Amino acid sequence: MHLLALRMNATRNLAEDPVGLPAHLIETTPVPTWEQVTRADSSSHEQMLDHVTRILGETGNAKDEREAWNLFPDCGRRSIALLIDKIYNEGWLDAVGRISGWPWDGGFFFEPIDTNRGTLAEVLDSNSHSRGSYTACNASKGLFAYLSARNHPGWRRSWMENDTATAALHIGVFESGVAEVHFDAFNPLFTNGAPPSDLVRVPLVGSYNRRLFNLHRRWEHGKRVSAVRTSAYLYHLLAREGVPLSF
Repeated sequence: MHLLALRMNATRNLAEDPVGLPAHLIETTPVPTWEQVTRADSSSHEQMLDHVTRILGETGNAKDEREAWNLFPDCGRRSIALLIDKIYNEGWLDAVGRISGWPWDGGFFFEPIDTNRGTLAEVLDSNSHSRGSYTACNASKGLFAYLSARNHPGWRRSWMENDTATAALHIGVFESGVAEVHFDAFNPLFTNGAPPSDLVRVPLVGSYNRRLFNLHRRWEHGKRVSAVRTSAYLYHLLAREGVPLSF
């Protein structure tokens, strides 16, 4: 009940004042253990162990990767686990290869790998149709989709969730082939399942979520972004969205 109370208190006014998350809630937000991130107590343990060891390093040795896991700071472990949990729930974790460079709070670079359904781009494109849960961020999908990638000029291709209001995945692939995935706390492209009153539709231009667009502009720019995109904050957003978390 203690954790449930923390979640409820932390998410009550998130949209109105994200940086108002009390310090004690950040301090008491859990940090995932190796056993939790690999789901050691579940039937999916072997599969998750393969995923996690592949993503953390190139040795494929669970002992080595467990040691590497314990070297990350609390926010790093929390952030990686949240991304793994979210992407696993989305169904394309098998396309995520080794982390490239050092992860940050809310995202990481990685080397995409081919799956039995195709490349990372093909997997995401296959879910970027009119009833899909992703929107390809290019002009063919409308002006607002195109603008969602504007702050990432290095991305050659990119995609955004469209059926999630908060802590939505934003994915991009660079010319080098390296990919990036991070959370956006507020999703301007939440149009699939959003309340109609939140949506703005412009013929021949596309549609966007006005309420979340305003929140995104208010909180995810300048000095405020580091306060909003912390792993502790994202944890409470994902819990509110109902994503099955490992910790």
